[in-house]
Amino acid sequence: MEKSSLMMIVIIVLLVALLGTVVGVTFYAFNMVSSMETATQTAGGFDRSQRTLHPDEIGRIVIGDVIITNLATNAGGFAGHARVQVVVGYDQTQERDSANVSELIHEQMDYIRMIALASINNRTREELAARDGMETLAAELLETLQNDFRTNMIVSVGFSEWIID
Repeated sequence: MEKSSLMMIVIIVLLVALLGTVVGVTFYAFNMVSSMETATQTAGGFDRSQRTLHPDEIGRIVIGDVIITNLATNAGGFAGHARVQVVVGYDQTQERDSANVSELIHEQMDYIRMIALASINNRTREELAARDGMETLAAELLETLQNDFRTNMIVSVGFSEWIID
């Protein structure tokens, strides 16, 4: 009897810790979204029209650590894994706005990483390993970031590491 009651206490403690973690992450995500609305007011106007930039005019920021995650399960039941490093590019030609956008990207790095992780997790190995898999993911992430931050100063999303297995 003593072992089963001890085991029950351990299980309850673990469930409470898990629930606390889920609540904390949810609160953090909602807090990030609300602070993002405030930060984007200084990040320049949102206009989809963009001129072509020379590579030297694009600032690049590596987003956090390398993302290592499981992928969605395909029809054959195989999930696969991804090891990806996200890099966000922004327009450096307008000094005041580019400084604001750079600061915004640094402040919202966890949010950007979370968006990238969710997008990668929802794809299968076949989708990401396809010839246009990386470009499709990068284009979707770019559109999401431009919409979420309400700025066209974010001009590219790329990957400095891309391993799909």
